[in-house]
Amino acid sequence: MIKICTIDLDGTLFDKSKNISNENIIAIKKAKEKGCKIVIASGRPFIGVKPVLEQLNLTSQDDYVICYNGAKILNVGLNKEIFLCNLVGKDLEKIYQQSQIFDSNCHAFTWDENLIASRPNPYTDVEMKINKLTCTYPDFKTLVDNKYLKVMIVDNKERLDYIENHIDPSLLIDYSMLRSSDIFLEFLNKTTDKGLALTRLANYLNVDMKDTMAIGDAGNDFNMIIKSGIGVAMGNAYDYVKKAAKFITLDNESSGVAYAIKKFILEA
Repeated sequence: MIKICTIDLDGTLFDKSKNISNENIIAIKKAKEKGCKIVIASGRPFIGVKPVLEQLNLTSQDDYVICYNGAKILNVGLNKEIFLCNLVGKDLEKIYQQSQIFDSNCHAFTWDENLIASRPNPYTDVEMKINKLTCTYPDFKTLVDNKYLKVMIVDNKERLDYIENHIDPSLLIDYSMLRSSDIFLEFLNKTTDKGLALTRLANYLNVDMKDTMAIGDAGNDFNMIIKSGIGVAMGNAYDYVKKAAKFITLDNESSGVAYAIKKFILEA
């Protein structure tokens, strides 16, 4: 029996208009009623996930959420952190310098969940829009004493494809580097990603990993898909994510989340 199901948002639960279909909402409600914990697992900050939790009625003391691609796990009803890790100023400096080598853009979420960027750019504007955030633009060279939840290089798809393939190899050793979308390349503490977050949550709740399911589409979902008992890739997922999954469901325009929940939770 699946006891925990982690679900990504963008490209997974959301359609292209950032809406959740009635089919997905109903399937999630029925899965909860059957005793499965539905856990939203997103790269977004908590403030960006909160409206979804409210829409899906995932706001009790029995509900949990994974934010910042695993850097923060919260008990929603208690507003209690059960896991939190960070980067520090030297990490921001190193990643920022790498963005400058490629004449790209860098932004980050501070320890207190504020968005900062090295300069105004259209990709940070997307981050601001989807999470309903404002942004400040400090001198990144002056922030060495601060802590950060994640740091991101942001640019168009073609530029990030190039950066991902030519980045300083030491960054791959020092950080969890995740491609969360075509325009976002993210860097987290090496000790975290969505897969490690799912493992930590399952251990916290005394749930065997074979009784977990994960649904996602992008590079930041890869590790939770391979670590879960049943890893599900969306029909619109990256090819390497599909290859790693145990099952490929319908795409996000066809309520692929509901299809997977029905198959592995409601009809199991």
